[in-house]
Amino acid sequence: MNTTEILREQKIKIMEQPENIEHEAVVEEEINPEAHEHHSDKDMLLHVGVKFLLLFIIILSFDFLIDLVLMVLDLLFEILHLLIEFIDEMLESMLAEALPTSHHQNEVIIVNVALVIVLFGLYKLFHGIRFIYRLKRHIKADWLNYKKRKTLGWQCLSVISKIKLVTAYCVGFSLIFLLAF
Repeated sequence: MNTTEILREQKIKIMEQPENIEHEAVVEEEINPEAHEHHSDKDMLLHVGVKFLLLFIIILSFDFLIDLVLMVLDLLFEILHLLIEFIDEMLESMLAEALPTSHHQNEVIIVNVALVIVLFGLYKLFHGIRFIYRLKRHIKADWLNYKKRKTLGWQCLSVISKIKLVTAYCVGFSLIFLLAF
């Protein structure tokens, strides 16, 4: 079975699927089997080596990355808290100047306004759920495109290249387990 027959069968399968009504993200020109043939074994092994080097670095610096993410989140929450306090103080001073109200009444007005803003935000969030379903369909279409490209790339490889690729992945995983764990 040659690659044009495979592409034709995959096109028929896509057209039969009822979930894939919107197929803006699927571009058939990207799934070109000739695009995978020009890579040499050296380039392929170099690409695999770079992947494993990055994986090794991520594994070794995982604790640091978690600490960094938590530190940034803590900083963002502190800045958000200071911003909310600043807005609260400004609104309270503006209400004290504009209306003859007490401190307690100003706080009640500010809390009610904040509740209205939160409820409006929740309404917009639930209204935007359709966007999430569209995003899910696009991600699924991109994932299917990726799988098709990888499958066609694997099918275009020679037997020797497949053996080299599998060996490179086995050696890479062995080195990761040996050095990182």
